[in-house]
Amino acid sequence: MDNHIPRQWRLKQYYFDLDVVPDSFPVFLKPEWGQNSIGITCVKNEVEYRAFAGQAKKAAIPYIVQQAASGRQEFEIYYLRSPECNDDCAILSITQVTNIREANHPINSIHNPNTSYVDITPTFSDQELANIWNYSKTIGNFCMARICIKADSQEDLLRGIFQIVEVNLFLPMPLVLLAKNVSDEMKLQVLGRTMMITARLVKTIPANETGKSIFFRKMKAHYSDKLRKNSVITGSRPII
Repeated sequence: MDNHIPRQWRLKQYYFDLDVVPDSFPVFLKPEWGQNSIGITCVKNEVEYRAFAGQAKKAAIPYIVQQAASGRQEFEIYYLRSPECNDDCAILSITQVTNIREANHPINSIHNPNTSYVDITPTFSDQELANIWNYSKTIGNFCMARICIKADSQEDLLRGIFQIVEVNLFLPMPLVLLAKNVSDEMKLQVLGRTMMITARLVKTIPANETGKSIFFRKMKAHYSDKLRKNSVITGSRPII
């Protein structure tokens, strides 16, 4: 994924290794791939970093160390490319993510009750949305993605002054569906349009596509790790 992210937006990250202690803290320890921020930990010093070794060894998914982003605000950009023109987008939404309790380096997710979402797409002009799309489409040639960005302000986001925390390709959900300022009626419209565009994108996949399918392998590893973590909390034994 690093190879898809332009260097000016890239955070330093590498596989977890006790022999490679970060130059500075905090850092995030995260499964190499997963869903809904499950398994992510923020460690604030070397003692916490070394204490994580036992958990990393038991995990079904390799862990990576990621530099903490410096931006004060978190934005999620969701897009679907146009089935007719790969250079255009059919759907683009920008959601601002906030946390009512944790001011610095929160782990936001749908499982964190302190996390909230606001659709800010309407606050941008057509030209500003075009600028955001021009940034987004340079981050890999993906048909569908949700990009987590940290920036100090919307103005910096528009100027390309930000860092990319994550590019979510594993069933990325448009977070506008969780936005508190979007009506249920509008969310149903978003769902309908998203499903329609996705179905049209699927039809553009070449019949002789030889790419290796990893969806079910990733899903199995993700939920195996999720069950294992739940068993630690509840004291039960996971059945896989």
